[in-house]
Amino acid sequence: MLYTVVPLERIYSYRTESILGSSRQKEEGEKEDTAVEYKDITLKHGRIHARRDGENYVVEGINSTDMGDYLNKDYMPGAAINLNK
Repeated sequence: MLYTVVPLERIYSYRTESILGSSRQKEEGEKEDTAVEYKDITLKHGRIHARRDGENYVVEGINSTDMGDYLNKDYMPGAAINLNK
């Protein structure tokens, strides 16, 4: 059992890729996965982890020492953040 704030997808990503990569052969003409752009947005008491989705960033997670940040609907996972405001 792991006690961590790191998402399990990040911990087990290399293991999953190696299992899937060895059991599945790439077909000719198959496109490579494009890299996803991630950004940490700084808050007063912590930060938001977001991934790029077009012009906006989508909230993936939040780490903060202010419990009010967790209740803010703008910081909910899946919420879109436009940094060009």
